[in-house]
Amino acid sequence: MIVPNKVISFSESTIGKMPIILEYLSKQDMTVKELFFTTQDYFEEIDEFIYSLDVLFLLNAIKVDFDKGVVTYVGKN
Repeated sequence: MIVPNKVISFSESTIGKMPIILEYLSKQDMTVKELFFTTQDYFEEIDEFIYSLDVLFLLNAIKVDFDKGVVTYVGKN
């Protein structure tokens, strides 16, 4: 469900849900757990949330401090 297609709309795809994560991270840094509980209403399954985080990380849109578990939006600096 990463990319939209004939069956999956853009808003239902992982790509369509990434801006939701970025919107919350642009306001404040959050732990992965806090971020999930804050945005869980937008995701049907936790794997969609993880796919979104993976893609954002690969695009260098977010930074993760693996020691503290804190996710930071890179674009805000």
